[in-house]
Amino acid sequence: MASMANAVEANLFAFFQHLTGWPRIEIHDDADCFWTISDLPFPLFNSVMRARVSGAAADALIDARTAACRDRNVPMLWWTGPSTRPDNLGDQLQQRGFLFEPAHGMVADLSAGPPEGGPPQEFCEGPALAGPPEIDLPISIEPVKDSKTLKAWCRVLCDSFGAPQPFGDAFCQLAEAIGLGPSSPFRHFLARVNDRPAATCSIFFGAGVAGIYDVSTIPEKRKRGLGRAITAAALSEARKSGARMAILHSSTLGAGMYRGLGFKDVCPIGQYVWVPENFKQ
Repeated sequence: MASMANAVEANLFAFFQHLTGWPRIEIHDDADCFWTISDLPFPLFNSVMRARVSGAAADALIDARTAACRDRNVPMLWWTGPSTRPDNLGDQLQQRGFLFEPAHGMVADLSAGPPEGGPPQEFCEGPALAGPPEIDLPISIEPVKDSKTLKAWCRVLCDSFGAPQPFGDAFCQLAEAIGLGPSSPFRHFLARVNDRPAATCSIFFGAGVAGIYDVSTIPEKRKRGLGRAITAAALSEARKSGARMAILHSSTLGAGMYRGLGFKDVCPIGQYVWVPENFKQ
């Protein structure tokens, strides 16, 4: 179980380490933590993770990271997990004004094949992928291979999470910097209903596992099985690419769906957001 929990964090760390080629973000791999900072006013791009300090040094570390973000007037996302030290760092972050959102660190064994009722392994083959039979919508799922499709993907992501379009524009730039297509470690899938973009999912291959990220569905198409279908498509692609384990970080609301796809809870993941006092996006 410990190695599975480690994989949940390691894939996330590997993703951020992979952003060294994107000029809009700075990467810092220090002894006490790994952190990124940018001029982008979105917490994801100004992240802190893998904090490992003594209890006495935690306040100083929090001061240093918040000061750096305050200087740029950008919000921050601080991740905690099994490797975080001290164990009560999350409590200290909340005492300093960070807002807490819990997540479930989950893993799935891909070597056993898809769960009963899931899509066949060839689900992700072809330019447009027919939806599984249990979906009652005219759905197709396609891999994102070009900038036009990526922009449609990013619009769905923003509409689903209520994020402003500049966030989607930045995410497009990030994804293109890593690379699109079947050889990229960061691959994206777009589901359409009646040919209209409706749901998203991504895979990041890193630290020896496949990480599932960016699962979203536009509000008017929720509770129709789109999230399950597009996640199953991504898992099928991960199997075809040789991955034997998948990981993800789920909200409490979405955890049940992922358990139905074969994922199991292995560790809590903390997401703590801090915003400067006079922040204006």
